[in-house]
Amino acid sequence: MYKVIIVDDEMIVRHAVKTIIKWEDSRFEYAGSASSGVSAMELVRRTKADIVITDIKMAEMDGLKLIKSLLADGFKGEVLVLSNYNDFDLVREALKFGAYDYMLKLTLKTETFMQTLEEMAAKLDAKQSYFQPQTTTAEQADGELVQLYDLLKKHDQAEQPQLNGNIFNQKERQAISRLQGLCCYTFTLNMLEGERANHQTLDFHETLEKLAEGLFPNKHFLFVFHPRPNRYTLIISTPLLQNIVDPEEIAQRLIKLSEMYYGQVISVIYGQPATSFKHLIEQMSLNRQAEALRFYTAYQAGCQSNTRLAADTNERFREAEAQLRECLRGSGDGAIERWVEKAFLLMESAAEHGIHSKSLKRIVAGGIWGLSNAAALQMDTPWNEKGWIEKVEAADSDSSLKLIIKELSDEILDSLGQGAQLAASTSTLRQEIRQALAYLNKHFADRVSISDVASYVGLSEPYLCQLFKAETGSSILTRLNEIRMNRAYDMLLSGKYLVKQVAIEVGIPDPFYFNRLFRKRYGHPPKNVKSMPPV
Repeated sequence: MYKVIIVDDEMIVRHAVKTIIKWEDSRFEYAGSASSGVSAMELVRRTKADIVITDIKMAEMDGLKLIKSLLADGFKGEVLVLSNYNDFDLVREALKFGAYDYMLKLTLKTETFMQTLEEMAAKLDAKQSYFQPQTTTAEQADGELVQLYDLLKKHDQAEQPQLNGNIFNQKERQAISRLQGLCCYTFTLNMLEGERANHQTLDFHETLEKLAEGLFPNKHFLFVFHPRPNRYTLIISTPLLQNIVDPEEIAQRLIKLSEMYYGQVISVIYGQPATSFKHLIEQMSLNRQAEALRFYTAYQAGCQSNTRLAADTNERFREAEAQLRECLRGSGDGAIERWVEKAFLLMESAAEHGIHSKSLKRIVAGGIWGLSNAAALQMDTPWNEKGWIEKVEAADSDSSLKLIIKELSDEILDSLGQGAQLAASTSTLRQEIRQALAYLNKHFADRVSISDVASYVGLSEPYLCQLFKAETGSSILTRLNEIRMNRAYDMLLSGKYLVKQVAIEVGIPDPFYFNRLFRKRYGHPPKNVKSMPPV
């Protein structure tokens, strides 16, 4: 029987909550109510309550301070928060500090309320079972669990899993035997770029354990590994006799609950349910292999199965590669622009078809070697292609690789231009170039290619690129990005759009690439537009 107290500064709310709970024939005992956090603390000490149901906003010691005080006082029970629709920020803080869950006052129903209380009771049952002194056999089992934790952690960090049973010693084999009769689920979680910096106070290891315990109240064991920054491995086991759950559904709920309750955006790779040590290790290995696709922005959000692995190449990717190589047969700065455009198309093809980043980088690096030998690069000053190839090999995402290629092309084109050139006024430009600029200004939000512009103005691609640079002092792609960045700045300055919306509206759907281009252009991230003047 678990003792429950109700805390709210409105008597009618305390009475309503008490009425909703079915006390008879339940596992719960009404232990009293309090109108403030201060009186609730005294009531908890006196009644030794197990469950505290509290309002989030109260005049004298609100719900947040009550939770902190309970924890400081050694409270081992659970806290359920009651809130209004506009209290979500406070609720999120309460969950960070250890509240089990929250419920909206205006939507309280007996069925859902009792279900939540039963879940809290199950968690309390698990706590009592864990902390209750056991026999020597139980102590031995705990030692085996620690041994199993260390063993799985070692395999989580290994490049190649060791599945030969002969390599394990007696203690390890005994620990592995703990998996008999269990079903194990493995998840790999990654925090998305930039999210961790906004939540320095959040211990995500503890948060992940709390989320998993809520999703698997009858778990046998739960392990969390943190092998590198922003990356976590979660392993959960349940009795095999229970219904096997859908790991994709669990992954989706982890993502939703993490953002909803804790403001932490994550992506999840999930494995298939494993019923043996060998199968579990294989699923952990597949999770690591599936992480290779996170190089691409398209795979950095949401959840994906570890059955989707990166490929070395395929026919469509080889076609894009051939188009990239063909560009190296041209000459002049127009060839450089076309190569950059085809390199971006190659990256899109790689992302679409799940090509391993090693294959993509190898081709891009080979293209840079080709550029260094092309007639277009007969410069007066030497060009360090090795430095750029090292940057390509070190790129950690397709967004950073795009920016590297953009900076590379800028450096080459500047060198070919033999110094900065002043752009002519629009009135003095040739008609074809004025038409090209008008086309860019009209279609900047679309997927613009050099061939589109060349076709519109009636010139060949090489001649258009050469003429455009001579007349304006910049390349077509550089001018297109300037138009997009200027438009993005104006949209953000209006305060009517989110950064992600602006990125899509100006024709750069990759938010990370957009952020880096914007920072390079203005010297600060797009989210700071209103606090900083334009450059």
